[in-house]
Amino acid sequence: MSNQKQQKRRFMGELPPMRTLPCIEFSGNREVVIEGSRGVLEYSTDCIRVNTDGMVLSLNGRGLNLRCISDSSLIIEGFITNVEFIV
Repeated sequence: MSNQKQQKRRFMGELPPMRTLPCIEFSGNREVVIEGSRGVLEYSTDCIRVNTDGMVLSLNGRGLNLRCISDSSLIIEGFITNVEFIV
């Protein structure tokens, strides 16, 4: 094997593992669509915490509601006052 190929292989072995980041789409402060979720950790009308690959998304507000939920995405509606990304 050539020296160039060995260096390339060594370099590829040093790369950190790739994570899939969630896609988060806001419609003002009334609706959020999250694709790439791994489950809901906390759910109340004041706070919804969503697990994603590598971080937790915390949404605070009033009248929060999970309008739609599937295997990897969800839609949250309500009056959103605060968004926190917890790594």
